[in-house]
Amino acid sequence: MSSLLEVTDLSKTFKVRRRGKKQQVAAVRGVSFTLDESTTLGLVGESGSGKSTAARLMLRLIPADSGSVMLRGTDVMAAGTKQMRTIQRSMPMVFQDPYSSLDPTWLIGDIVTEPEMLADTLTRGNRRTRAKELIDLVGLPSSFVDRYPYELSGGQRQRIAIARALGCKPELVVADEAVAALDVSTRASIIGLLQDLQQETGVGYLFISHDLALVQTISDYVAVMYLGQIVEFGPTADVYSTPGHPYTRALIDAVPVPDPVVQRQKERIRVTGEIPSALNIPSGCTFRTRCPFATDLCTQQEPPRIQVGEEQFATCHYATPYHGTSQSSGVLQRTEGNS
Repeated sequence: MSSLLEVTDLSKTFKVRRRGKKQQVAAVRGVSFTLDESTTLGLVGESGSGKSTAARLMLRLIPADSGSVMLRGTDVMAAGTKQMRTIQRSMPMVFQDPYSSLDPTWLIGDIVTEPEMLADTLTRGNRRTRAKELIDLVGLPSSFVDRYPYELSGGQRQRIAIARALGCKPELVVADEAVAALDVSTRASIIGLLQDLQQETGVGYLFISHDLALVQTISDYVAVMYLGQIVEFGPTADVYSTPGHPYTRALIDAVPVPDPVVQRQKERIRVTGEIPSALNIPSGCTFRTRCPFATDLCTQQEPPRIQVGEEQFATCHYATPYHGTSQSSGVLQRTEGNS
């Protein structure tokens, strides 16, 4: 399977003024990953981890300080204005809030066909027919073509946002917390829709979310971000069954289990406190201030990227290396020899 998106060492630091002093916010630091065609990568982490900023850097909605983004061999960072418009149509973004992402003064039919009209790939005579096709594609009645956004529910609006993103037949859709504002049943229907559309069209997804259970449902691969860095990457099944980084393990352990007996008996890694400010990045391992296994080594040195599975990598001093014979047993608990 060929690579659709290749991101290498993507970084961004924002300059801010705080209490009269100039400071720097390290929002994204050396993010790298590869996404194959017709697959879904889940990008997860707490609020403030840099997930959404990384996505905006890939689309050049925010200028990156360094790094490269290749969309099927095309250098996104080097693209001119005209070429960038084409790239953004091939890699559209669906935002979190379905209430503010649609123009309330436009008819739904005009909203879903706007990208194709701007690209001159659709004539005015065919616009209404195409609008009905796109609305039908996302499971809504074609009569919605003459409605306004205020007449639709949140779930229906998000389906329209997805229809608009699919208008120019993109290769990759970036979904930034696209179902976070929806109720549970509507969220499930949108996830089902995305999966069906992937089967029908072969589109790839970069699915950004803080909800690990949701990401497990839709993703083929998972990248876990913490304080601007990817600390673990791998196939979804491997990352969830044998997490190689203590932060990943803590996130998974925090997902509630329906059975209260199992929930009480479950061995868990607990982390304390909030994610540190990007204004003051901890030395060594950035997770050490919250990690129950941290040692002096974690303070003194940045951890290496260790292969913990056939396609799984974790950035941790004490991750169990993969030797090509069996899957890593996951996070190592600190022993006296590690101290």
